[in-house]
Amino acid sequence: MLGLIVIACAIAFIVHLVKPRNFDATGSEIVLHLKGGDFKCPWFPPSKKSTAKGIVVLGTGDGGWSYWEDNTAQALAANGYAVIGWDCRDFADSRFYDHSDLVDGFHSAADSAQSQLGTPGLPLWYGGWSTGAEQSVAAAGSPDRPKPLMGLLLAAPGERGRYGISTSDLLGVTPTGDDTFALADFASQLDGLHVAQFAAGLDPMDHTDWLTELRTPHKIFELPGCLHDMGGAGEEFQAKLREAIRWSRSEKDATSVKDSRLERVRE
Repeated sequence: MLGLIVIACAIAFIVHLVKPRNFDATGSEIVLHLKGGDFKCPWFPPSKKSTAKGIVVLGTGDGGWSYWEDNTAQALAANGYAVIGWDCRDFADSRFYDHSDLVDGFHSAADSAQSQLGTPGLPLWYGGWSTGAEQSVAAAGSPDRPKPLMGLLLAAPGERGRYGISTSDLLGVTPTGDDTFALADFASQLDGLHVAQFAAGLDPMDHTDWLTELRTPHKIFELPGCLHDMGGAGEEFQAKLREAIRWSRSEKDATSVKDSRLERVRE
């Protein structure tokens, strides 16, 4: 009897892992018209659009939109940042895609958010949790990235990602083979961005080694006592997220000053 209970619990846990979360976003919705078909994105504008501080394209974990992304989007919006969600599970379930499709999709999300706010050129970040963090790295690793893109906000990415989601990915197996990538593959293509990564001390899936390959400013924000979901994306994580955005903005300003000085020397 005990064996049957253990088997039943194991089956229930596996089903929980592979099923989409089906969590209803508390924001409104923007529909992107992409090459592979329309794609719905949760939309969280700041309370005062006219004073928006910037835009975050927020990618989800492989289960789709959940409490984690909703907590984060609401907190960012309350702090003056517009958030457009990128449901990685929904995107993977609705189409086959490659790197160029992912780049175009994130770019379209950023453009749509700018249009909604009516303020072109706002500072922009790509980011997300787990799978969403991995996808954000790939989306930013392109010469076609948007000019306002300042940096990456990465919560608990793994070492590798995939263009799509497989059952083995959902079960925690590291993606390998065709249509997969290592974060380090894009390290040389992120120059000029400022990369913030959030590392949960109790998360065995967290991968930070790839940051040593970067030639651009990067920083690890540690949450020592947290598991993979960063304490439920609670206040400790949100405080670190705000700190990371401030850091990336100040680093970007410092880089701009250095660049302008170099230009004056060249002249």
